[in-house]
Amino acid sequence: MADRPTGNIAGYASQRRTRGRIVKIGLLVLLVLLLMLLVWSAMYYAANRRLPFPAVDTTGGDQEVAPPEFLYAISGPEGDDALVKPVGVAVAASDRVFVVDGDNRVVRAYTVEGDYLFSCSAITSDKGPALALPARATIGPDGNVWVTDRRLRSIFVFSAEDGSFVREFIPASDIVETWAPLALAFNADGDLYVADVGKSREHRIVVFDSEGNEIARWGSTVETANIQDSPGGFHYPNGIAFSKAGEVYVSDMTNHRIQVFTPSGEFLRIIGVSGSPLGIVIDAEERLCVVDPFAHAVDIYKLDGTRITGFGGPGLALGRFQFPSDIALDEVGRMFVSDRENNQVQVWGWPSGIVPPIILPEEPVQWIFCLSPLLLLLIPLLRRRTAFMTTKDFIEAMIASGSVPAMNDRHFRWVVTEELFNEYVDTVIDEVRFDELLDGQPYSRTDVDDFVEKAGVDESTAVVLTMASRIGRLATEDAGLAEGARTLGVTVVDRERFLTDFAVRRSETSARRGT
Repeated sequence: MADRPTGNIAGYASQRRTRGRIVKIGLLVLLVLLLMLLVWSAMYYAANRRLPFPAVDTTGGDQEVAPPEFLYAISGPEGDDALVKPVGVAVAASDRVFVVDGDNRVVRAYTVEGDYLFSCSAITSDKGPALALPARATIGPDGNVWVTDRRLRSIFVFSAEDGSFVREFIPASDIVETWAPLALAFNADGDLYVADVGKSREHRIVVFDSEGNEIARWGSTVETANIQDSPGGFHYPNGIAFSKAGEVYVSDMTNHRIQVFTPSGEFLRIIGVSGSPLGIVIDAEERLCVVDPFAHAVDIYKLDGTRITGFGGPGLALGRFQFPSDIALDEVGRMFVSDRENNQVQVWGWPSGIVPPIILPEEPVQWIFCLSPLLLLLIPLLRRRTAFMTTKDFIEAMIASGSVPAMNDRHFRWVVTEELFNEYVDTVIDEVRFDELLDGQPYSRTDVDDFVEKAGVDESTAVVLTMASRIGRLATEDAGLAEGARTLGVTVVDRERFLTDFAVRRSETSARRGT
């Protein structure tokens, strides 16, 4: 190498620097765009509680409309107030979400954004001091939270403001002696409809006026072989909803159907569903949303029973369910689905086709969250080690001078060709294992061939210089290699310079830090 002119290397180096600058600019632009996307996504999520990516329907079937999109999930804080096995869910006009925690047997309250507020369970009743097996919840015309308890066989009312116990609903009816209310809902007139499963032979719907007087009752227990059999009979009715026309929709779970009645209980029709319906709700667009726990999904139908779309599917990831149970709507039509085995309430919304606006954060913690992706820039600095492409003559010079321990520093990385690594793999000097000290790396055959052709050097020289060019530093005692490397813009050190400029400086830095 020493007797070769460097003119060809200089020309090759000029071409590489030009290409290198273009590549670096391209990578820098790509990195900046990626970081901008990450920051924008974080700010978008902070403002809209959803990620700016389209949802993918996984429920199958023909889609007449685009399915709802997953927005965010509510699970509560960690610790004693964490949400476990949610079953019922209701949303108040005050934008508070009430969730029946089936495992802890309490009702938990959240803001509609998912911030935990309080829990309620204590009652004043001859049936016990607290809820025993709460099942479903709804918001009454009085603005309070009405909760069914299957074990206590009653309905209890709590304040939506602070969770304090208001009263026990005791209807003026003989049904209180045997009933076990499960689902409940109020119609537009303020009448309370309750699904009663207290008697094994009398699964039914019972209706009360605003004074607690029973005004209607219908149904008995039937198990059907065909969904059209025994209209008006039920087997574990689990959900009640109302259309704008006042029709009553009841999910007949074990019979795999939705039954439709007049407000007084006259049978109208049956809607066949694909699974076992639990919670149901009808939105402002007259779409019937049906929770199917065993398909781990929510199906959406027209009121005539035509399926139009669905969302969810089994799984643990965001937007997937594990035995969902109930569903409720907020004032803007977002769907809140209790995801029982995933210990959360998932929030879904219809795609608007409009990207919601990004509101700049107001609190310091929000700014920290939004700008956190910029911390990715620190990762290369944290992992930075000073690397040297290393030749055999440099290693031998360090061995001869007894300086191998100076190489054994975790902040230095000694890169060698794989061939040279194999020569030293069994070497141990001054308790330094060379198989741990050296880092054998392959070279690029394309780069080497290109270098040989355009710079006019031999292959062994091309291997060292292409690897050194990639790493940025070369440790060698060969003056010819050193000259060629400098022409390529590579920092070159020999044994003496390494010991004075790197090893000593590193020792001084460690001494100042006490390491």
